[in-house]
Parts: sequence; structure tokens; C-alpha cells
Amino acid sequence: MAKTPHLDIDQLDNAYQTGEEAFHELIDGMSIGVGVYNANAAPMDCNEAAHELLGLSKEQFIGNSAMDPYWKVTHEDGSKFETYDFPIIGAITNYQPKLGVIMGVSRPLLNDKVWLEVNTHPHLNPDGTINYVFCTFKDVTDQYDD
Repeated sequence: MAKTPHLDIDQLDNAYQTGEEAFHELIDGMSIGVGVYNANAAPMDCNEAAHELLGLSKEQFIGNSAMDPYWKVTHEDGSKFETYDFPIIGAITNYQPKLGVIMGVSRPLLNDKVWLEVNTHPHLNPDGTINYVFCTFKDVTDQYDD
């Protein structure tokens, strides 16, 4: 019978740190924004492109809610995004990805607006509940006249 290897807490901590470093190596090199949100839609982490697209520091990104009225998020037709319209909420509510959502986001600190294509992908726990949601942001401003 094969013996199961025993991992002590230091080995587990090392494995976690290595995984965390590999994750950041991957997302930090991407030109699209990547955010990670918890099951309550609160930002947990992001890459540099994500907070740059939104005109914020990483700390400000993590400190803001995705549905904060500060952003003045609009649909392509100019109507306001309601809470239930946000792709992160859709992924959490329906346990399904929300793909290709176009969002106009006001960036008060930069005094402008950016158009983003947003994709969300929920990651489920073994019991079927939401663990976290990956969200990507791609700048598509050049496709929209404002």
C-alpha cells in the first residue's frame, strides 16, 4: 500500500507562497486587467493593469466596491448599471460566467471615461458555493465615441 506523504505546516506555507508567487507572476504580466473578488463581490486582489485601467492605486482598487456609485458605470446606451446588472453579481448569483459585458466607467481621478469589456468566471468550493470570482477588464475605449 502506498504511503501518503506527510506535509508539515512549514511545507504547506511554502507551497502556498509558491502558488501565490506563480499566480502574481502570471497576472502581473498581462495587458488586460485581472481582479479577484470574494463571494460578497468585494475586491481581494488585482494586477497592475486592472488598477491602472480604473485610474486607482492597488490599495484604492481593493478598498472600493465593484458596485460603488463613484464609478458612474453605464451601459452602451448610456443607462446606469443597476447592482443586478454587474457581471460580478451575475456570476455570483447564477454560478455561471458572464462574458463580453461592455461597461462605460467614469474615472473621476483622471476626469475621463473608459469603456471596458468585462468577463467574470466564478470558482466554486467543493460544496458548490462561490469561493471567488475572477474578473478580466479589457480596454475597448477606441471602439466607442463618447
